[in-house]
Amino acid sequence: MKNECSIVRDLIPLYSEDMVSADTAAFIEEHLKGCEACMNEYQKTKDPKPIQNSNDAAPLKNLNRKMKIKKINIIAMTAVFVVLFAVSVFVKLSAPIYIPYSEGIVTLEKYGDKGIILNFDESVTDFDYRVYDDPYDSSICYCDIEAWTTIWDRWFSKRNENLSAVVEGRSKPMFISYVPNDETENICIAEYDPYAEDQIEAGADTEHAITLPRLALGYYLIIAVSALAIMIIVWFVTRKKKQIRIWAERLGLYPAAYIISHFIISGICWATNSLTRDFSSIILLSVLLYGGLLLAHNIWYLRKENFYNP
Repeated sequence: MKNECSIVRDLIPLYSEDMVSADTAAFIEEHLKGCEACMNEYQKTKDPKPIQNSNDAAPLKNLNRKMKIKKINIIAMTAVFVVLFAVSVFVKLSAPIYIPYSEGIVTLEKYGDKGIILNFDESVTDFDYRVYDDPYDSSICYCDIEAWTTIWDRWFSKRNENLSAVVEGRSKPMFISYVPNDETENICIAEYDPYAEDQIEAGADTEHAITLPRLALGYYLIIAVSALAIMIIVWFVTRKKKQIRIWAERLGLYPAAYIISHFIISGICWATNSLTRDFSSIILLSVLLYGGLLLAHNIWYLRKENFYNP
């Protein structure tokens, strides 16, 4: 009987999977009818119990959680870099290309006694003007006009009519100048005098001025490089202290993102004629890039933890 139980228990796994012959199956079934111990063994193979020790499953659950977090981070990082690429392309396509002065690029018309109307040539897709008083003679004022186009407008924009704008007078003579933004002299194209009969006269022989590009982007870039250098020093000094090192890495990623964004927008040039636009674009790109770098940083540490603590 003892030998028979041993034989039956060896065959139970095969029997439960229907992998024995009919004669062997009949032999096992006959034995199970009269042997409670072997019947219990057979029931265990048919209805396996779940793992009772939760501690044994904890590492698997922890690994599964880390893998899910890593997968989410990878998806988010991919989305961030796709958006970053799309924004970068759009910023480059919409960057102003300033148009040099030529006859007819902008024409002036009287607007009664209220000011003048600016009419731009069809090559102009956007413009700006600034009216300001003479700092040394409050009896006169100036109007500086800029005009530009973009790659985006050249390729995709279809305008039905030319651009125009109304410049309101200030009850004082106004000298209207065109600013080419190429470090050449501004061109005085007309003088508006609200008290004169004709009101608009040809460009007067005024003092020539040159509108120079702003250098503020260079200063911001120096600040970003300095901040990155400080974070690198902190990282080396505290590299044996894990938490401080990780925070130094996270904080250092933003100046690195700003530096990369600066070169995407302005290249190696520090000067800009569109400070507000360029700086806003750099900030937007740097925030997106920082998000992507931060996600990549988290994925790196998750992979490191999985490698050393599987």
